Amino acid sequence: MVKSKDYEIHFSALKLGTHLFNFDIEDVFFTLFDYSEIEKVNLNLGVTLIKKSNLMQLDFVLLGQVALTCDRCAEDYLQKINQHFKLIVKFSDSTESDENDEIIILPTREHTISLTQYIYEFVHLSLPLKRTHKTEEECNTEMIKQIASLELSEEIEKEYIDPRWECLKKIKTK
Repeated sequence: MVKSKDYEIHFSALKLGTHLFNFDIEDVFFTLFDYSEIEKVNLNLGVTLIKKSNLMQLDFVLLGQVALTCDRCAEDYLQKINQHFKLIVKFSDSTESDENDEIIILPTREHTISLTQYIYEFVHLSLPLKRTHKTEEECNTEMIKQIASLELSEEIEKEYIDPRWECLKKIKTK
């Protein structure tokens, strides 16, 4: 069973300089979150941590594929993911709020950083807005035919006028 602690980096014991970490993100990772739309995933996350005396820079490289549902035919397909993200971690005891999403502030007493929420967000940010097969030929042809048969013809669409709009047109002409 996967735990949130599996995606933590204990940075306090690390020397200044560059450190590399690898995480495999699989289906069970998303069970840590309620209502996640992602169920099938095979991703590799490479994290390069550059530790300096007063801050850390984290560079994320997300590679792999996610199973999504095609918006065109409602059939599953594999979406390739190749994304890069960056986080800067500053240390401070003051509770200043920074409006930048790429900069996080940790208390100086902190020894670990949990990447769980960031990984979840980065995977979702990597997903395309329009989720379809690359070409329409890859889609399920039976489903495309079924959808086409349910569409209203242009003639019927022009004939039907919502009565609410008809009332509004009357007001406009007065």
